[in-house]
Amino acid sequence: MKPKVLIVENSWTMRETLRLLLSGEFDCTTAADGESGLQLALAHPPDVLISDVNMDGMDGYALCGRFRAEPTLKHIPVVFVSGYAPRTDGPPDQPVPDAYLVKPVKPPVLIAQIHALLRKERAAAPAPPATQSVWKS
Repeated sequence: MKPKVLIVENSWTMRETLRLLLSGEFDCTTAADGESGLQLALAHPPDVLISDVNMDGMDGYALCGRFRAEPTLKHIPVVFVSGYAPRTDGPPDQPVPDAYLVKPVKPPVLIAQIHALLRKERAAAPAPPATQSVWKS
């Protein structure tokens, strides 16, 4: 089963480009803005969120903050893919993504970053409770 990736990007061209590039290895869902992306994530939590930063309404940082505040979404890795460098003038409590890639991003770099975050997430996940077997002779 492919990992689920939610792509939130206001540019239709970039959104579809990312979906096509990633769909070989990931099950991709797309949203055109932060609010619809959040609603999709709440209904069907992804394994990874890929978000643009500069979007009308809820921008990438606000979306990341909402993910971090939601108990069902706070563990999901967030990747920003943006045409701009990371903000350094934001408030000290500004949400920070797990990865920040500046466009244009080479597809192998993006794919490798997603896989690395998924491996990190799996390693950090609590182990399922151990089952004990009682053997009788």
